[in-house]
Amino acid sequence: MADEVTHTQYACDDSKTLDVVYIGDYAVIQQMDELIPMKRAVSGSGMRYVPLNKDYIYELWGKGSNMNLSTYDGKKNEDILSNCKP
Repeated sequence: MADEVTHTQYACDDSKTLDVVYIGDYAVIQQMDELIPMKRAVSGSGMRYVPLNKDYIYELWGKGSNMNLSTYDGKKNEDILSNCKP
């Protein structure tokens, strides 16, 4: 049985947008003119996706229907897109 594919466009703070394609436990985002595949990761609450390629430092996370895109260097998060709503 194939995983469901869902495209969601989010409206974020500062009039920015975030497009995410969800495929089962995976998400694909476009950042810096590149498609970045991500996989669902352990999260205390809510949801969190990390890149399949460890060279990328992005983290997609959220709770409920809101999402945020951050960079994560192993020590701290820095928001790129925040308060994104479908």
